[in-house]
Amino acid sequence: MELHTRRARRVARHGRDAVEDIGSELRSLLNELEDALSTSTSADAAARRAQISDHLNSARSRLNNTHAAIRQRASDTFDAADAYIHDKPWQTIALVGGLALVAGVLLARAR
Repeated sequence: MELHTRRARRVARHGRDAVEDIGSELRSLLNELEDALSTSTSADAAARRAQISDHLNSARSRLNNTHAAIRQRASDTFDAADAYIHDKPWQTIALVGGLALVAGVLLARAR
């Protein structure tokens, strides 16, 4: 069970890191776009468009790679949880029963 908990925490941490990476990438891209729009003239518009297009393509590629990595990690975690449930059904039933008992006690106290 400890292995699955550590794996779930690691997936959550990687997910948060990925979100932070995506956010910083988008902020950087927006800053570059603002800079390009404020300093560009009609003479260098084509060069700026190409530069912005390259940055957009790079950001899109990183976003797709991050998305695929998060999906793979989540899939691995769900597969591990599924294997645990199938390998140890009685422990799973006892765990769910214990959680239901605790939830019932807490709800009864709330009334």
